[in-house]
Amino acid sequence: MTVDELLVAVTDWATGRADVRGAALVGSQARRESPADEYSDVDVVIFADEPATLLADSSWVVTFGRPLLSFLEPTAVGGSTERRVLFEHGLEVDFSVFPTTSVAALATEPGAAATLARGYRILYDELGLEELFGTLSPSLEQPARELGEIAQDFWYHAIWAAKKWRRGEAIVARSCLESHLKPLLLEADRLRTAGDTWHGSRFAEKWASAEVVDAWWQATARTPDELPAALVRVCDTFSELSSHEVARSRLEELLA
Repeated sequence: MTVDELLVAVTDWATGRADVRGAALVGSQARRESPADEYSDVDVVIFADEPATLLADSSWVVTFGRPLLSFLEPTAVGGSTERRVLFEHGLEVDFSVFPTTSVAALATEPGAAATLARGYRILYDELGLEELFGTLSPSLEQPARELGEIAQDFWYHAIWAAKKWRRGEAIVARSCLESHLKPLLLEADRLRTAGDTWHGSRFAEKWASAEVVDAWWQATARTPDELPAALVRVCDTFSELSSHEVARSRLEELLA
């Protein structure tokens, strides 16, 4: 099945269901900038009267092919839930399901609005989606917090990770390094970067500064003994963005 064939099937399916009021293609398959490639999935947004019922019953996904893998997880934006499916025919499809009552709020939620502004394609519409989404304009991704708040968060968790390492909880400390400190490094870097920085770490290789990208890869701990050096590398890079002498001194005490 091709992407176009899938979208025709989604449109026919949505048209035939009384509880589905709208559907749209978003993400890389609809983007104007950095469009889909051979590795891209298909992101379909569904507006339903009873999202919980639709999400709980996965039998409807066989309409689009035989699913090899299927599970639920929170949507990246918009505060809802999506069903992710890998089909036997090779397509990976994320079906994000939202209540019909959330359409207006979704268009004004920053993350969702930014995603829609990058490109979309209406597949089925009883809700006036075209009129509403058509008013959106692309906006540059911006951090939700100022540098001072990001710095407080970063140094607090850098010290926290060092404490975990000292206690012998190296796995917890490494998890903090990878899943919290490195994303905060990107968040701080975004503040000084001109142009479009996307959200999270998307396309960071294109917009983040060279030293931050280098630190992301170089600050890696394969063993507990390598963790202090990895923490120091990330902290050195963050210090170029926002220094905090008291926090840095405490970190050095813990890692000594």
